[in-house]
Order: sequence, then C-alpha cells, then structure tokens
Amino acid sequence: MTLSYLSRVARWARRAALVGVVAAFGCVHQMERQQARYTYAAIDMAAYSARAPVITHPLTLSDALDYASRYNIDVWIAAHERKYQHEIATQSLLKMLPSLIFGAESSRRSKFNASSSESLKTREQSLEPSFSSEKQTDRWDVQAVWNLLDFGISFLRARQQENRVSIAMERERRIQQNLALEVTGAYWRAVAARESAMEAARVLQKLEGMLETVRRETEEKTLSQFDGLKREITLLDQLEQLQRYSHAHLAATTALASLIGLPVGAPITLADVDLDEPVVLFLIDVEALETEALRSRPELFERDLEEAISRDEVRVALAEMFPSVSLFWRRDEDRNKFLSFEQWSSAGLRASWNLLAIPHQIKYREAVKLQTELVKKRRTAIAVAILTQLHLSLIGYAEAADRREIVQTIATKNRALLNALQTAVNNGRSHQGELFDQRLKYLRTRARYLGAHVNLMLSGARLLNTVGRDPERADPAVPTEETTSPEAAPAPADGQPTLERTEDQ
Repeated sequence: MTLSYLSRVARWARRAALVGVVAAFGCVHQMERQQARYTYAAIDMAAYSARAPVITHPLTLSDALDYASRYNIDVWIAAHERKYQHEIATQSLLKMLPSLIFGAESSRRSKFNASSSESLKTREQSLEPSFSSEKQTDRWDVQAVWNLLDFGISFLRARQQENRVSIAMERERRIQQNLALEVTGAYWRAVAARESAMEAARVLQKLEGMLETVRRETEEKTLSQFDGLKREITLLDQLEQLQRYSHAHLAATTALASLIGLPVGAPITLADVDLDEPVVLFLIDVEALETEALRSRPELFERDLEEAISRDEVRVALAEMFPSVSLFWRRDEDRNKFLSFEQWSSAGLRASWNLLAIPHQIKYREAVKLQTELVKKRRTAIAVAILTQLHLSLIGYAEAADRREIVQTIATKNRALLNALQTAVNNGRSHQGELFDQRLKYLRTRARYLGAHVNLMLSGARLLNTVGRDPERADPAVPTEETTSPEAAPAPADGQPTLERTEDQ
C-alpha cells in the first residue's frame, strides 16, 4: 500500500512539473509577444510621423488635395502594392529565358570502380575484373536548355502579370479618386464648422454675461429663486448646445488632418473661404455622363484586365495539353586519364508527353472558360451599378441645390429679423431676451445653411467621382473663372464629355 501511494504521488509530481514547465513557457512567450508589440508600435509611429507633411500656411482645398495625394497612408500602401506587382512582372519576364546550368564535381572513391563480365550463355566470368576510371573524379559541365512549351507558358504568365500591374494602377487611381471625395467633404465640413464655432463663440460670450447677471440678481434677491433657477437652467441648456459647435469644429479639423497625412491631433489652419458667394451649378447631360462613367471608371478597367488574364489562363490550359519539347546543348570535361577524349559536346532535342494529364487539363480549361464568362457578367453588373450610382448622385445633387437655396433664404430672413430686433432694442421697443433668442435662432439657421452648402459641394464632388474623373490639383467643387465663362471653357477631349455649369443666382 505504501508503494502504491508513493507511485501515485510520483505521477502527480511529474504532472505538476509538466504543467509548471508549460505555464512558464507560455508566460515567457506572452512576454516576448508583448515586447515585440511595444517595439513595433514605436516603429510604426516613427515611420508615420517621419513622412508627415509640414504645413506652415493656411490650407486651401487645392493644398489639401495635393497633400492627401502624396501623404495619405492608403495611397502610400496602394503605391507600394503597385511597385510590388511591377517587380513580380519583371520576374515573370525573366522566366522566359532558357536554362543555363553549370555543374562541377571533385570527389575521391575509397576503391577503384572495377568490374568484370559474365557470359550470357555459359554464365561464366569471361573477363577478369578491371577498371577504366580513377579514384579521383574531376569533372564539370555546362548545359543550356530551351523548353519551347515552358517558353510559351511563361510568355502568357508574364502577360497576365503585366495586366495585374495595370489592375494595381487602376486600384491606386480609384483610391486617389475616392480620397479626393473624402478630402473635399472633410475640408468643407471643417470650413463650415469653423464659421459656426466662431458665431457660437460670439453668442457664448453674451450668454455667459447673462448667466452672471441672473446669478447676481438671484443672490441680491431682485429675482426670485424660482424664476432665477428656471432662467439659469434655460441658459445652461443653451450653453450646452453652443459648446457642440466648438467640438464639431475640432472633430472636423482632426478628420481632415488625418486624411492629408498629418499626425492625429496636429494643429491645422484653414484658409478664409466666402461661403455666401453665388454657387455655380452643373448643367447636366445625362447621356454624356453615362458614356463617360462607362468609359472612365477604374473598376470597369479592372474587369477588362481580369477578363484578359482569364483568357490567357485558357490558353495556358490548352498549351499544357501539348508535349513538352526542349532544345539542349551541353559541354562536358572529365579529367579521367583513361578517357581518350576529356572534352566533348552534345546537342539534341528532347520531348515528353504526359498523356494522363490531358483529361485534367481539358476540365481545367473548361472551368477557366466559365470563369471568363463569370468575369464578363460581373463587369456587366458593375456597369449597371455605376449607372444606378450616377443617377442617384444626380438626384442627390439636384436635391442639395434646392435645399441650399431654401435654407439660404431662411437664414437671410432670420438675419434681417435679428437686425430689426437690434434696432427695436436700441429704440426701447423690445428687450435683450427676445434679441438673444433670435440670435440663437439665427445661429441654428445659419448652421443649417452651412450644412446645406457643404452638402452641395460634396454632392458636386461625388458626381465627379461617380463618372470616374481623376482628382485635379484645383478645387473640383468650386468653379474657376475659366469654367464659369462659356467662351473660356476648354474643349472636351474625344469621348470625354465635360460637365457644363451655370451660375446660381
């Protein structure tokens, strides 16, 4: 019984030791992973900060688009992907070269390579053992082989990889287009938020003065505690609403800074923009825009290239059914003293044909042909989706233009009413409370107008993005003097209709 008890104790001790070793190993591994994460975090932030732009002047929309196209991290990654695909394409081209193999050997046997002969009829030894090679072997050879089938397949693979490089370029172009849309929206939101925050700050100063007055009058008993608390709660609610404008401005500038490649929280100053100037609207030619979208969108170019890759894959599957034919040339040298000739050359033609692989290749070729048809159908689906997106963008643009006009009128009327109330207060026909309430109402309608203005600018940029226009270095949403003047407008390129514009009075 004692031995059995000791045996169980030993088994439990071994298990406990094993568990302890595993736990210790896990703790060490976890510490190593944590330390690696600390190191990579520092490396990542240093790499991101090192490439961030330095901005020393007020930022215009054109500057924001330019900085984003150069420093945005998504564009950076897309450019790296394109370079990677380009290197793979170069590798694919080099695979088309024939093989050139050099070999050398220097070795020594423990015994001579001796042999004898045996009679086929009598099964008796007909020659005594002899050797015709030395123990020491010194030889080299060089061989060039050109496999014609591999050359053809490598050519098709290289062409496929070139198409993948083009796909990476189209994806990079679409990222640039989408980035321009995001930057445009973020810039206009930041500009509008800045103006709302500035107007709210002016109202906030008056509100803080009114709060101080209410509290003083409540303490001096000139205002009842009930009325004072009621008035103070109303003013505090209004204070909380006004502080939102400042926070919205901070959030908008932070989002813009991130898009153009600045570190998170970096200060940014926006250029002055007149948000009340007349807006130049697009004159829409729906048929021309549909044609441009179907001819310009990078997604459709991608599908064209994918179809070409799939068609080449069909050709590869067909080529692999044929016999493999190779041309070769070989040069040998062997320092064996028993040889009559130590150097010789050989050339010839080799052919091999794996007949049992043909059924497999036939089925693979049929599958790739179906894949080609699938790519074509997906391209058609994308084309339909693009046209739908275009028409939705047109509806959104028209709605944004109408809403901006209505909200601008409301804000203008509220501003006129505010001026009239100011005059009435100065003449003693009204009081400061009514004036302040109207000031808050004007601030809210002004903020609505700024939001509608931003939505119109963003809708215009979205319309350009939908048709696949590449981002320009000028502001794509605010027309320049050349675009507002019909006689100065540039002629459209062949097959690339332009969006005509008219001034919104």
